[in-house]
Amino acid sequence: MILNDYRKKFFLNSQYCTFFNISNSTVLVGILRNIGYRYSAVLPDEKLKHINKNYRKFNALLNSLIALEIIAYIYFVVFPYYIQLMKFPYYAVILLLSLIPIAALYLTYWGVNLIYEKYLTKYVGTFQKIKFKPDIKNVDEKAFREYLKTPKTSVYFAAVLTVIFCGYVLTPFIIKNLSNAKKFNDVIKISDIYLTLVPIASDIYAQRAYAEYNLKQYKEAVFDYEKANEYSLSDNFSNDILGVKTYFLPFKDMVAEFDKAINNEKEKPIKYLLISEKAAYLLKNNDYKSAYSILDKLVKIYDKREKVYFSPAVVHYNRGKARLALGDKSGAEFDFRIARNMCPECKFNYETRLIQKP
Repeated sequence: MILNDYRKKFFLNSQYCTFFNISNSTVLVGILRNIGYRYSAVLPDEKLKHINKNYRKFNALLNSLIALEIIAYIYFVVFPYYIQLMKFPYYAVILLLSLIPIAALYLTYWGVNLIYEKYLTKYVGTFQKIKFKPDIKNVDEKAFREYLKTPKTSVYFAAVLTVIFCGYVLTPFIIKNLSNAKKFNDVIKISDIYLTLVPIASDIYAQRAYAEYNLKQYKEAVFDYEKANEYSLSDNFSNDILGVKTYFLPFKDMVAEFDKAINNEKEKPIKYLLISEKAAYLLKNNDYKSAYSILDKLVKIYDKREKVYFSPAVVHYNRGKARLALGDKSGAEFDFRIARNMCPECKFNYETRLIQKP
């Protein structure tokens, strides 16, 4: 008995509870479920069956309109103006992202309910507006039994929403695992789909940029790292952008890019890292004299026990390469020996260390 009453409470709040009879009259539910329409006689089963069928059609119309409004709001307001919205004060963002949709949804409910009222007036007749507050005591048993036997479409709807939510949450993990497995073409394919649906996902832009970098699609990688910066509202990927540019920009332009980044950097350890990367780039392009001058200063900075983010072993090795190219063989051997002692397992090269795996 208790279980049956519990089920009836669910029934009362479901879309299948569309009427109840009281005092020789029938009260029909509105699209806005707190509104009821009371008729002065008990409506026959056939008429109720027709009303119930059309009530579900009106609800289907309402749900479709709401879904379209939400999608339109996301894709025509939130996504295109995301960056501008995030620059507003916190309270303003909350108001914009909540009050406008709520007002639009309420107007939709009100509009569909108005059409439904006109249908009831035409099909059944005039009514008295009251609150729709059925109780377990006046639940129609026939309607309740029909509810128990009816497949719950809401379960399927919930299942679809669950799949969409899981796809939204799990896809970034799938992309990351593919990147770890070095399946970069797959990373790009799945990222393309995800970013079409969610074009403000900064972490996915970074993952796709890293995959493009590994596939030597350097200009595309720079574009995606810039998007990652843009949508994360930060400069987290600026060093990655600088590193990728070393693979395709002309020499003079790239040196200018390094100088600009170094001058704009306020934190000394990061500034030293950028200077060390500039030196490696100069070595890679055979400008040994300029590279040696920079590397010699970096070694002295490290010897003074200043805080640095560059690898002292790499700096010593690179200075050794510069010395060797300039004819200082004993100095080169000295630097190579220090570098090997500092990092016996290192495989030294001139490739940039600015590009980090997301």
